[in-house]
Amino acid sequence: AQIRTHYPRSLEQELAIVEQEYARFPDAAQQVTVPQYMKEVIGEITRLARRSPDVSQRSGVSLRVSISNYETLLGSAFKRGLRLREPASPRVSDLPAIVASTCGKIELESAEDGREARVVEALINSAVLQVFDSLFGGEDMKGIVASFDKGLVVEVGNETPSAAYEDQAPRIGNLCELIGRIEPDKSAPAVASAMELILEGLHLSRKLNRESVQGKYVYRR
Repeated sequence: AQIRTHYPRSLEQELAIVEQEYARFPDAAQQVTVPQYMKEVIGEITRLARRSPDVSQRSGVSLRVSISNYETLLGSAFKRGLRLREPASPRVSDLPAIVASTCGKIELESAEDGREARVVEALINSAVLQVFDSLFGGEDMKGIVASFDKGLVVEVGNETPSAAYEDQAPRIGNLCELIGRIEPDKSAPAVASAMELILEGLHLSRKLNRESVQGKYVYRR
């Protein structure tokens, strides 16, 4: 297979092309608002795959990966909005939906049952952590962590109504302040998306523990 070398030079260029090329559906456009940081996560997954020793670089990792994953992320958020009868913003807990869409568009260097999904999950985690660090590198997270040190347990998930995030956020240290720094939209869906990014970033930074329970993420110390 021919190596594909004509990739966008920057994340911004990649995301601009994704915005131009993804399939648009009027209902989803009215229901779903995608925060910039979730767009960046999608773009970073593809860019990390292009440097991964686990992914075949002979076959290449095309822009179709970013486009397909962006469409899948929108679809996951849109379906939640319909079920819960509310507007939606994509969340970290929607990202498992893109494992299948990514696996269908990349080739690994070696074949092994279940390995493809593990590689993609590792790429997703790395992308989330990279975006989190770019937004909050050097920020004081002690207030948030201290809340969990006192026994706080927070449960989130892609089936959780956005209003539940608004109820929980004020109890978690300086979380509301940090959400405001990256999310000018004060709506409940936007708060839910930003809150999940921060909690998952803290987990991936080894400041919080996380377990999956019946399709939900449970964060604690």
